[in-house]
Amino acid sequence: MKKVIIKRLSLLNFKGLREFQIEFSDSMTSVLGKNGSGKTTIFDAFTWLLFGKDSEDRKSFNIKTLDAQGVAIPRIPHEVSAILTVDDEEISLCRRYSEKWQKKRGSATEEFTGHEEERLYNDVPMSVKEWGEKIISICSEQVFKFITNPLYFSAQKTDTQRAMLFRMAGTISDEEIAAGNADFMDLLAKLTGKSMEEYKREIAAKKRRIKAEIDGIPERIDERKRDMPEAENWLLLEADLEAKKSELEKVEKSISDKSQAYSEASKAKLEIAKKEFDLRQRLLNREHEIKQSVLKEYNEQSSQQSELRRQVESAQAELGRVQSEMTRYQRDLEAMQQKRSALIAEWKEINARTLQFNQDEFVCPTCKRPLDIDDIERKQSEMTENFNTRKANDLAENNRKGQANKKAMDETMSPVKKCEERISELSTKIESLKANPLYTSEMKEPDATPTIEADAERKKILNQIAEVKAELDKPNEAPDTSELTEQKKSIISEIDIIKAKLAKKETIERNEARIKELEKQLREQSEELAQLEGIEFTMAAFSKARIEAVENRINGLFSIVKFKMFEQQINGGEVETCEATVNGVPYSDLNNAMTINAGLDIINAICKSEGVTAPIFIDNAESVNELLHTQSQMIRLVVTDDETLRVQ
Repeated sequence: MKKVIIKRLSLLNFKGLREFQIEFSDSMTSVLGKNGSGKTTIFDAFTWLLFGKDSEDRKSFNIKTLDAQGVAIPRIPHEVSAILTVDDEEISLCRRYSEKWQKKRGSATEEFTGHEEERLYNDVPMSVKEWGEKIISICSEQVFKFITNPLYFSAQKTDTQRAMLFRMAGTISDEEIAAGNADFMDLLAKLTGKSMEEYKREIAAKKRRIKAEIDGIPERIDERKRDMPEAENWLLLEADLEAKKSELEKVEKSISDKSQAYSEASKAKLEIAKKEFDLRQRLLNREHEIKQSVLKEYNEQSSQQSELRRQVESAQAELGRVQSEMTRYQRDLEAMQQKRSALIAEWKEINARTLQFNQDEFVCPTCKRPLDIDDIERKQSEMTENFNTRKANDLAENNRKGQANKKAMDETMSPVKKCEERISELSTKIESLKANPLYTSEMKEPDATPTIEADAERKKILNQIAEVKAELDKPNEAPDTSELTEQKKSIISEIDIIKAKLAKKETIERNEARIKELEKQLREQSEELAQLEGIEFTMAAFSKARIEAVENRINGLFSIVKFKMFEQQINGGEVETCEATVNGVPYSDLNNAMTINAGLDIINAICKSEGVTAPIFIDNAESVNELLHTQSQMIRLVVTDDETLRVQ
């Protein structure tokens, strides 16, 4: 087990202690003094050194030393250092907190600009992250709080206490609780991936649904019985029904016979109407044939004229396109001609250039003395050569541009000639087409009506249509079936009355069958409800067994403390709690001495579980005659009449 011991603790300007140092015994050290003398400050200093917090887990607390007026004394350093042994390895720790004072530019006085903190581990400066990693390697902050203050654990929330206790006790599986109990094993087999709480809610939901259905079944059975009609002589009613059906068939046959005769006459009329339709179709076809014959020559000439005009429009469209293309080529030629004229003028200008010597060019730029004859001749020769080279190059470039322009002009002339030829062809074609007399002639459609009206075959068809129409105009007299229809209605009414009476039989049979179904459903659901209540009873027993197993395992970790992990409610349910007791007395009712010893018992169990011990600070230790034995180093904070702190 890792053992953490404080060997020495030094305070400099920490809270009310200006300079104080304690040498600690490995087993027990007592710090004595009256109230307000600084005993708790020792514990605060140690927790601040490790975690930057006081013994009450507060980050924001005043560590500065105050003057007589309660004002923090400025510019003094605040420091806590300690020598620890961790498994006999000595470690030095130091945390410093100081004010920063700086002179601003142009100011003669220093100004307070904030605080800075320094952390040394074995005299090596550490960042906040590095310091945290080093301290955690000794003991985690949460575990340290649990094992250094006997009052800390019981001051935590129920959830925090339970979490720590379950961590110490380890988990108890459902299989461990169910072992040796057939009902419990059967219950676990039914969970099928659900938690116990989920399965409990599922069973409760099923019970509510089944109970609701069971509660409604008697009312539904009674409702069926109330709706049951009185029985009649079903055999006599069925015989009357068959007799009426036979009588109805005879009446319907008589109506059908009369209707059949009328239907045959109507069918013949339909055939005559079809014949009239066919004759009128033949008439239309014949009139169309005559009209087409009369208009044949007119239609042919109209078609020829349309084609002639289409060709003229097509040729004119192409002529317009070719003329536009030729105009574009002519613009290009005009631009090229202008470029040729410009190049000729440029060539004449270049060719006319002559070299003129300036006498100033043959004077020394430094001393302004004329150059020697040899130097003048050499420079004139060089200038003449450069002038002739530039002139030759400019003439050559002008000639190159002229040749390229001439080539472009030659290439453009070819399509121009083709456009001129195509324009001539199209113009000739258009004139030729327009010269055809048919192009401008006014076409008049001939009247075919006289020819149509004089046609013998058409007159024959018209006569046939008149004959057929005369047949159609003859009326068909509908048969009188009113008496038979009234008789049929009367029989149907009597049949409906008999069927309504027979329907009561079906209602009685359906109600009796439904009552049997409801009675069967009531039995089955009552059995299912009993099974679900049995499962609930088993779950309650399982929950109680779990509670006992958890409490037994947890309480086995302590010597004097026992924990009550669940509380029985009036309705029989269990709610989670976490209450420490000593000899059955709740922790909240214990005296101060027993409260401290209960805390020491809890610390011993946590130390054993976590594998580490650390110094225990016991405040108000004067109230305890005998402290519970522990492997941890103990530091007793004892109230006495001593004006200043005394270490014993």
